Amino acid sequence: MTTDENPQRSIFLTLVFSIILLLIAGGISIYVISDKSIEDILLLSSAARTIEDNYPDEIDWDEMILSARDAMFAKLDRYSTFYQDEQFEQLDEHMSGGYSGIGISVLPHDSGLLIMSVRENGPAYEAGLMNGDIIEKADSVSFADLSPAKSSTLLRGKENTYVNITVYRPSSDERFDLKVERRRIPFLHIPFAGYTDDSVVYIRLLDFNFGASQDLEAALDSLVIQGAFRPKGIIIDLQGNPGGLFSEAYEIADLFLDEGYMIVGTDGRSRWEDMQYQSTGTDVTDGLPLILLVNNGSASASEIVSGALQSSERAMLVGDTTFGKGLVQGFVQFPNGDGLKLTVSRYFFGDSVYLNDFDSTLEDVGHGLVPDHFIESKHYTYFQRELENHLVLGPFTAMYEEDIIREYESDTLSDRWIGRLVGFMNDQGKSTRSYRTILAEDMDFIAGIESLPSKYRKTIRQIVETSQNEDLKQFYENRNYIKNRLIETAYKRKFGDYYSYKNLLLKIRPEIQFAEDLILGMEQ
Repeated sequence: MTTDENPQRSIFLTLVFSIILLLIAGGISIYVISDKSIEDILLLSSAARTIEDNYPDEIDWDEMILSARDAMFAKLDRYSTFYQDEQFEQLDEHMSGGYSGIGISVLPHDSGLLIMSVRENGPAYEAGLMNGDIIEKADSVSFADLSPAKSSTLLRGKENTYVNITVYRPSSDERFDLKVERRRIPFLHIPFAGYTDDSVVYIRLLDFNFGASQDLEAALDSLVIQGAFRPKGIIIDLQGNPGGLFSEAYEIADLFLDEGYMIVGTDGRSRWEDMQYQSTGTDVTDGLPLILLVNNGSASASEIVSGALQSSERAMLVGDTTFGKGLVQGFVQFPNGDGLKLTVSRYFFGDSVYLNDFDSTLEDVGHGLVPDHFIESKHYTYFQRELENHLVLGPFTAMYEEDIIREYESDTLSDRWIGRLVGFMNDQGKSTRSYRTILAEDMDFIAGIESLPSKYRKTIRQIVETSQNEDLKQFYENRNYIKNRLIETAYKRKFGDYYSYKNLLLKIRPEIQFAEDLILGMEQ
């Protein structure tokens, strides 16, 4: 069999030689091209050619490529990975700051995709889609048997094209069809930027993808530089922010520093990855007190900004120890559309403080940044995780949105909402059983099949009832968590993100209140 007769073999060889060419031309490392590993790659290419020409049986090159790829990346850190063309295209969306779609965030559902949020003024919003709606079909293709990734792909497409969708709305038990235009949807980096009641600027930053620094600079210009009054300080919320682009992190840190401060350094194998980045301008806030809210979900670019501003004594960190990802990834795309995300360096702060040790490719979790004021991150209990995984809070809130808001604003939510939620879950066939209860019920079922004596069955039945009662108690023991989630969900559904932050979240989040008190205390 010749090379031309086997396209998979050609792809394999192309992949090998593409890596070599990209290493040389793309500048991942000038030192790598003289490394013995290049000789090994050439030997691998020769081995593949020899196998193809001489092995007596037909070769499954798809399986060979997959095995070789998995074996290579299994030896690297978990942040280095191979992307197929569709996956790399989605990654590129985050690099470019937007995508072409209808403007919704979704979660998997048995019937299709459950809408968790609708982008204000986006195509889905204009078409009348609501949080809690379930998209069952797109262009007559049912989502029931498709993966969430594949279903989401069908909703996306070229800008200014249309997709026909079938929607089920649980809140009114109706099913209808819509024709929705796909448009360019910029990623929302900042869902809220505004003042607290005590004239402190609060900005929620979700990521560091393309455009985040421009959005933050615009928010600071509006609220601080061009504002009607000088605020008392600034809180930037980086909790749960997983990071993004290195360049965005640098630009954001640079906004708050005068010229000459070290922001971050990178230490890599290539001379292009061995750099130190200094601040270049002036502090656009003119030294306003600055607090960054962080937790164990604040990673990568979040840690670059936090570390730079903490080490330069420009900002205080409030919250929990950060994630500890001090590794920088580079991206390479091959001619066929596939690509790599590859760790190319570690970053460090002043005095050579690294988040990851030298052997970080093996132990790729670093130490994390320790906050100046510690507030332990919120950890979900087993019950709370199970409740969230059932995806019932959104549909339930959709049914009682006005009632929840009215009761909360007049006083506070009563415990009767807990009973309503339990009833709703039972009607939806959503199990509220603990693992203990499942085992007890299985034991009761087996006892019936095996026709055990009645005294044993009675004892087992008592165990089942006791366990079920304990499960029900979990709802009331978590009443405050459940009621807060219902209030938050109702506010976001009815009023959107901005109003929810301004009139609810800024007032009930303890870490925001703590940071604000710190800033107000600096004035005294």
